[in-house]
Amino acid sequence: MKLPLKNIGSFIEQYTTDIISEQQMTSWLKIVYEEGLTHEETDQVVKAMLDSGETFDFSYLGKFVADKHSTGGIGDKVSLVVGPLMAAVGLIIPMIAGRSLGHTGGTLDKLQSIPGYRDNLSMGEFKNTVETVGIVMSGQTKEVCPADQKMYDLRDKTGTVDSIPLICGSIMSKKIAEGIQGLVMDVKVGSGAFMKTLEEATILGSELKRIGKQFGIHVKIVHSDMSQPLGYEAGLWNEVTEALASLRGEGPDDLKQVALELGSSLLLQSGNAGSVDEAMEIQTQLISNGKAMEKFVEMVAAQGGDISVIENPKNYPAPAFEAEVNSNQDGFVSSMEMVGVGNLVNKLTIRRKNNKRLLEPTGGIRFLRKIGDDVSNGKPLAVCFGSNEDEVIGTAEELKSLIKISEERVDPPPLFY
Repeated sequence: MKLPLKNIGSFIEQYTTDIISEQQMTSWLKIVYEEGLTHEETDQVVKAMLDSGETFDFSYLGKFVADKHSTGGIGDKVSLVVGPLMAAVGLIIPMIAGRSLGHTGGTLDKLQSIPGYRDNLSMGEFKNTVETVGIVMSGQTKEVCPADQKMYDLRDKTGTVDSIPLICGSIMSKKIAEGIQGLVMDVKVGSGAFMKTLEEATILGSELKRIGKQFGIHVKIVHSDMSQPLGYEAGLWNEVTEALASLRGEGPDDLKQVALELGSSLLLQSGNAGSVDEAMEIQTQLISNGKAMEKFVEMVAAQGGDISVIENPKNYPAPAFEAEVNSNQDGFVSSMEMVGVGNLVNKLTIRRKNNKRLLEPTGGIRFLRKIGDDVSNGKPLAVCFGSNEDEVIGTAEELKSLIKISEERVDPPPLFY
């Protein structure tokens, strides 16, 4: 059913308050998914989500308030690096993060793998952590954009995730609710992204930027690649360890480049740097002197997490089972079927039991070869691991068919577009 512009806000409000049924909302979501929305209608969706709850205001702190967001991918742990870096500079980072959606991973799920970490802070706790630490990474409180939370869950169940108006409404309502002044958006491009082509990603980026301007937020768009995992780790705790390595200056080069690029955008927005070179130097220094890592540890401690495993990741329990994915020919990795890869990562890390969503923090995949790398017959391409032996073995068998090998060398995809 198509809704008149003036009725969109009340329709979303009535769904949030259980006056309108899930079936009615599903019908509307599918129409939006198929036909889209005008700019004015999208703005009404954003406004309705904002008006459904409360918002934050951190202007009294007298510092630049900012955030970073990614449209999602596999192995994308960039928030765990950029957030502490920006807070170490002195920016305020009130990050409302999300869980996995579709085939992509979620920042909150990764943080939840840290024992004791609380990602369900109340508004008061969220605000207090921002005031004392300068950064928070938590889920939506029940008071902030409850309409978005309810619609987010329904979109995941009804296959209406990758709709530009709905993506924009969900992302921007939460970001505006944070009370931020600046935002850098990593709109991923490639087979593992919601936007498969640069053209699609550009359309989404333009709309996010337009909405930001409409609501008084400066939005910078960056397009990075998601035709293969970012870094080498995809999962939960294993992604946290790779982010920690990056904060120590030891992480994979692609993860480092994306993190520094996004961080540079925020430093330029905030006036903390006058050029990209200066922004890069500031961040590199904060990594080398340990200040960025200190800020991550401070945030984890403030949210109840066990910092002993952050300071010494070897103390973390090892996966119960592992299975190698071996190449059956000589050649070069030419491509990966990334939606399938993402689904396999989620299979190893997320379970549903009695309608409850449970995490397997030690589950995941480590990629030993990426696009353009040479491979040898019988040698490993990746390692799957987790707590269920049959699932680990089965996932390894499935993953082999998703990593394509060619006889000719293939150039790696560009990291940025």
